[in-house]
Amino acid sequence: MALSANRELNRYVDQELRTMPVKASTHIHKGALVGLNGGHARPLVAGDSFAGVAYDEVDNSGGSDGERMVRVYTQGDFEHALASASRANNLTAIYASDDEMLTTSSEATSFVGYQVDVTAVNTIVLRIQVTPKP
Repeated sequence: MALSANRELNRYVDQELRTMPVKASTHIHKGALVGLNGGHARPLVAGDSFAGVAYDEVDNSGGSDGERMVRVYTQGDFEHALASASRANNLTAIYASDDEMLTTSSEATSFVGYQVDVTAVNTIVLRIQVTPKP
């Protein structure tokens, strides 16, 4: 239906941090890769849609779905461990098999972003890219 009057829309100027409801019986550590399951945040499990990197720690171990909220970075570059990191892989897709382990394999994993640099042995700069829900 077309607008018939003016309206105000909320605008999010800072797109880097978002707050998300946490899944029941879940503990998310600061710096964890975060996945979405049923609309709720949890430590990323292979196959989850990638929601971002946990800004802070949230313990919802004794709570129900959405009882606690977690803030996540939804964009940015993060230094992260990756076995056999090589600058030859710059700009290639990076995947995660859980809330910590990165890989270049897309098999049984979740897409989390792109490698943009190597800063040390087995350490990359990961440019995260959250996964839009299909």
